[in-house]
Amino acid sequence: MKRTKQLIALLLATVLVLGLAACGGGSAGSPSPSASGTGGEAAPVVYRELYVMEATTLNYLVTSQTTEFELSANFIDTLVQYDQYGVAQHGLATDWSVSDDGLTWTFTLRDGVKWYKSDGTEYADLKAQDFVDSMHYICDPAHDSKTFDIVSSAVKNAQKFYSGEITDPNEIGVRAVDEKTLEYTLEAPTPYFLSMLSYVCFMPVNGDFLAEVGDRFGTSADTILYNGAYICQEFNPQENQVWVKNANYWNADNVNIDRIERTYNAEALKLAPDMYKQGSVDQAKIPSELLQAWLDDASTADLVRPTRASYFTYWWLFNFDPQFDAAYEPDNWKLAVNNEAFRLSIARGIDRAKAEFPYEPNNPNANLINTITPEGFCDYSGTDYTQMGDLAAVSNTNPFNAEEALQYKAQAIQELTAAGATFPIKVLMPYNPGTTYWGESCQILEQQLEGLLGTDYIDIIVEAGPSTNFLAEVRKTGKYALMLCNWGPDYADPETYSDPWSLGYTYSWPEKTTQADLLTGYTYTAEDMSKGVFDEDKFIGTPETVYIKMVQEGKDEKLDIEKRYTSFANAEAFLINHAIVIPFHRQASDGYVVSKLSVFDRPFAPFGVANYRYEGAHLLDAPISMDEYYAQMAEWETAREAALAASASK
Repeated sequence: MKRTKQLIALLLATVLVLGLAACGGGSAGSPSPSASGTGGEAAPVVYRELYVMEATTLNYLVTSQTTEFELSANFIDTLVQYDQYGVAQHGLATDWSVSDDGLTWTFTLRDGVKWYKSDGTEYADLKAQDFVDSMHYICDPAHDSKTFDIVSSAVKNAQKFYSGEITDPNEIGVRAVDEKTLEYTLEAPTPYFLSMLSYVCFMPVNGDFLAEVGDRFGTSADTILYNGAYICQEFNPQENQVWVKNANYWNADNVNIDRIERTYNAEALKLAPDMYKQGSVDQAKIPSELLQAWLDDASTADLVRPTRASYFTYWWLFNFDPQFDAAYEPDNWKLAVNNEAFRLSIARGIDRAKAEFPYEPNNPNANLINTITPEGFCDYSGTDYTQMGDLAAVSNTNPFNAEEALQYKAQAIQELTAAGATFPIKVLMPYNPGTTYWGESCQILEQQLEGLLGTDYIDIIVEAGPSTNFLAEVRKTGKYALMLCNWGPDYADPETYSDPWSLGYTYSWPEKTTQADLLTGYTYTAEDMSKGVFDEDKFIGTPETVYIKMVQEGKDEKLDIEKRYTSFANAEAFLINHAIVIPFHRQASDGYVVSKLSVFDRPFAPFGVANYRYEGAHLLDAPISMDEYYAQMAEWETAREAALAASASK
């Protein structure tokens, strides 16, 4: 209790200054002093890890992949940052204001921030024009930015420029008032706009450098510039990465790790635990098949801890536009997936606690969720979003119901037989072998679901896909029938969780359904494209889904937050009730690990890329134990509640 009281006593200072020391260092180890923070007297603090998921680009202006967010979050700063409690802090902006009508946001940039090349040499000063150049780049359809939709949802004329309705980029709602003053103009009042600014699409870029490297931008460590906590000294795909502390970073005193060495290994999940024991790496994921042995061994029991649950949520999706090989019978799958009783037999039949076991064998119910948007993400006047509208009933109901699953099976057999389907229905379920526990979970699901519904009804085919470019080669090309997918929030509003089922997103293509009650009966026209409903002419003639219409009602409501949230909640409930999506879990980021990295002193936010930042983290002499982790988490939760309350009262 004493430590908690000390934390709360320090809170007012903490929420005003980014990067103060973490709560609860833990008795297992103390932080190693950074050489660059102690006049060079101490040895450099080096963090070493293996990785298996490779980044395919360093171009932060186009990517929407989490493997690339981790890099950009540490190389490029944002206007607004978040401290370890999730409270907004000054980043590249030291001040901001919003006009009375909520349409114009003005930011004052921090003095002395510069751009650096990969060799550490200075390139230029950071200027307001860098944010303008970034916005112009993202709004150019030639660059195919995967985060343009976030920009266009808020920034004035972004969609009009993208679609060609206007041709002057200076009409886009961003301008440099002077070198240190940046102004955004919005299409409509957007109360959560500040939270959007910690995402990659609002990061700056130096226009001169962009012109200099052209299409090579982001293809190597020396074709981007750096203004963040780290500079990428080496970037050798499927070999290694080396990040070094940016000694000239404006908040360098809060960067405690001098060098990060990442080594690629396709067998990282298998090799890392032994490499940790050998002293070759400072962190290793502990696979579920090894976890109990580590916990039973006195020499390792106090080294293992869980990782924090993220706001990335995971759910199984049915693919309405199968593009897989004929051997998996895509035409038969189309009949099955467009039968709601079939989908519901799967949704009610999955015992999620069993599928969760590889991820969390000690408490498999801990991270299960019944919704797409996780509890605690946002609320209205104290009512959690998941308890609003039709979503409340969904949130409070366990979807697993064996009796109902068998009833839906019987109904589906009757309806699908009449439609010409053959049994068993082949269900192609691929997974990424580079993702911890995914394959094991798929195998458990296969056994459990086939055991309940019968192999005469379904034939679940679990297959390993590529560990690199899995999304591009499997999900985005529609080469699956049922697959675990995920989404993380980009800003602090439930709209952010609606994107995967919108036009243009390569998730499950629900607009391809032939199930009439999932469609409104309206077909998109060229006029809709001119209005910015979509930005590719291939969607002309596409039927409108009921879900998209429901979501649009939420998007159109800008000021009545209760009505807005309720509209999104009803749309989300529609997806789940019709078994278009099957919620699974809010996964701990890396399951169980042995790690010398501190946990609760790093930036934190449910949205954006703050959670990927190493700024503020310490490298401990030894890992913290399970008990120490939960004690520190309890302290952090208490301190965070107070920090958020203090911030809200300002």
